[in-house]
Formats: sequence, structure tokens, C-alpha cells
Amino acid sequence: MRMIVRMVCVHLLLVVGGAAAVAQFNGFASASYGYHNNPLYNYEKIPDQLRQGYLELQYLQPVGTATLSAGYVGGLMVFNTFTDRNYLEHSVRLGYRNAFGAPPLRRRPPAARQESEENEEEEEEDRPVDPDSVRTFLDLQLRASARHDKLAYREFDNTGVALTTVLRVPVRRWYLRILNDAGIRSYTNLPELSNLTGHLTVQTGRVLKNGLSFGFAAAAGMKYYTTDLIDTTLYESKRTFVEKETGKGKGGAKLVVPSDKKILTNATTTIAWQLAGGVFGGVSWEGGSVHVEGWYRTNPGNGTRYLAQYANSSMLNEDIYTDFFSYDGPDGALIWKQSLPLGVQSTITCGIARKRFKAPALDLDGNDAGVTRTDDHGSAEIWLSRYIPLGERLALDVALSGAVLRNRSNDAYNDHGLYQVGMSVGVGF
Repeated sequence: MRMIVRMVCVHLLLVVGGAAAVAQFNGFASASYGYHNNPLYNYEKIPDQLRQGYLELQYLQPVGTATLSAGYVGGLMVFNTFTDRNYLEHSVRLGYRNAFGAPPLRRRPPAARQESEENEEEEEEDRPVDPDSVRTFLDLQLRASARHDKLAYREFDNTGVALTTVLRVPVRRWYLRILNDAGIRSYTNLPELSNLTGHLTVQTGRVLKNGLSFGFAAAAGMKYYTTDLIDTTLYESKRTFVEKETGKGKGGAKLVVPSDKKILTNATTTIAWQLAGGVFGGVSWEGGSVHVEGWYRTNPGNGTRYLAQYANSSMLNEDIYTDFFSYDGPDGALIWKQSLPLGVQSTITCGIARKRFKAPALDLDGNDAGVTRTDDHGSAEIWLSRYIPLGERLALDVALSGAVLRNRSNDAYNDHGLYQVGMSVGVGF
């Protein structure tokens, strides 16, 4: 896998696909290299170098005012020091979009891929339509995805299918947006966390002529775990202790030591719920925009099932450990986009949250350290990119990025900090 990333870094090219008079074929390949002070290693203070390679292919076929699409995204993550954590992820996507009454489809230039498919929220529309305009808009996306890890972290291996539906309609001078996500995900080596999810979000807002926008949102979701029985030979809900012989010595004394089972908190929970309410607003001007939003989430019921974390054993952005069905509390975000001199585009993202989990706080051995785990989370990230046309069907994108993160928690594993810097080079066609 490491060789694949090196090849992408060195060559940075793809065969340019042809485009028919109506249909379009687009692609983007990127390679990134970064310095990563991983919070998972904060106890050893060992930094790492992270290399990524991503390939995205997309085919668009206009049909009247609608667009049919098909796409593929594949990515490889390679760590320099902790190579057991290398993994491969990929997905295929089918889509249908219709901006009713929109002008004909206009070609979108190649653009840099800033993050993996797992973290992508909503692609830029292919039509010259303000996403918050009064025009009726429908978007259907069906995606199948998979992740493959090395043996040491095989519990992350999963496959899933998700359907996302977005409908926006005008309501007088306001707009109403309804977004529904439904999916099923199977963890091949950890069936206790396989699940069905559904999440419905309703937004209403208004865009003013001076560039100001604001609105309100409400959301409700459900997560159902498809496996009721727990493999008690591998997992337990609370740390237990076993007696082990000390070996040679007078009297053959015995020691009481923690078991080596992983902790699956709230293992009897089969369903989790979430309710949320939020507000959002922003302002745009020539060459830039600012968007802010705030949410309050609550999880009624007994809690949610998740695998307790251990040092050096997980990626923090994996929902196998913590997702938004796992906690309640307030959170907020700010996104500032600005065009800079020399054609540089900048994006600054900041986030803050206070999360209260319906699960106990643990120490590094899995012993209870508090009745409820509480996290105070803050992060900031900056992305600078330069788009360089190389021809009618070819473009280069160079980007620099940096990020800081602090998660203050009464759970020993999750009390950590992070900083990272990186560079990315991509080719779009």
C-alpha cells in the first residue's frame, strides 16, 4: 500500500478521459504528506508522518433539467511509524439531481478534494444555482462503501449502504429543506456494533439580497443495533479482574490483574435516539463568506452502545467509538471562506462542543473513573489552495493545511490534544 501512495506522489497524473457533447467525465487524484502529532499516542509523545492518496472519478449525464451521475472514490492512508494502522477505504455512488427550472448544465472545473468521502457533507451543485435560492431542488444519492484495515485493527473493517434524500422547496420568501439519511452498516469482525440508522433534518431559512442569510433547524434520528447477543469471551460491559500466577517463587503467590477483554459500554442497549435543534446564519460578499451554526443535542433513552477506547487502538473520527448518537449537549461551528491575492483560496473552520456521554468515564485500564464521561472539545483548521489551469481539460491544485485540537475529558484516553500540518498536490481532469 505504501508503494501505491509513493507512485501517486511521484507521477501525479491520470489518463485524461474524453467527454461527449452532452455527457461529462471528471476525475481528481491527490497525494498528501503531513506531520501528525496523533492524540492516540500522546502518552508516548511519538509523532508520525501521514501520507494519503485519493482517486475520484465522476460521470455526469444531463437529462432535461436533471442530471444523472455515477462516481467512485478510493483512498489509502499510510502511517510512517505505526504501519499497522494503514487502511484503505472506497465507495461508489449513484445520484439524481434536479434543479427544477434551472438553466442548462454548465461544466464545473476540476477542484481539489479537501477531505475523505467519510467526512464529505454535500458536494457543490453542478448547476449555477444558489443552494438557498427559492428554486425547487431535489437530490438523491445512493452510496455503497467499505473500509479495510490491517489485522491489528480489523474491528474497523466494515461495509455499508446509505441513501440520502434532499428536497428544497420555496415557501413564500423562505425556503424549506428536508434532508433524510438512511443506511445500514456491517462490522465484519465486530457484529455487536452493526447497525441500522435513520436521521431526518428539517431546515427553514431565508436569504436576503444584501448577502445575509439565517434559519432554524430540527433533527431526529435513530440507531438500531442488529445484534442483540454479545460475545462475552471478547467483550464485557464493566472491567473484571482475574487471578494469575506470578510464576516461580515461595508460596506460589497470585496476583489480581485486569482481564484482557475489550469494554463494550451499555452492551444491553439495542436502540439509541437523538433529538436536536439548531440555528444558523451567514453573510456573503464578493470573494468570501462566513457561515455559523449552533446545535443542542439530546439522547433520550438508556444510552448507546459503543466500544471503549484504548491507547493506540483507534482513529478518533470512527463512529465505532463515538458518534453523535452517543452524547448530548451544545456544539457550534464557524466556516470562513475567502479569496486571497495570487488566486489563493482559503477556508478556516472552527468548532466547539460540550459532550455528555451516557456511559462512564474510564482510566487507561478500563476501570471506572466517573459516572458520566464529559468532554469539552475545541478545534480549528485552515486550508490554503491554489488552482492552476494546465489546459482545457487539465488542472493542478496545490494546498497547505494545518489543524489544532483539544479535547478535555474526565475519560483518561480521551483527554488529549493534536496538531498537524500537511501538503497536498492534486490533478483534476
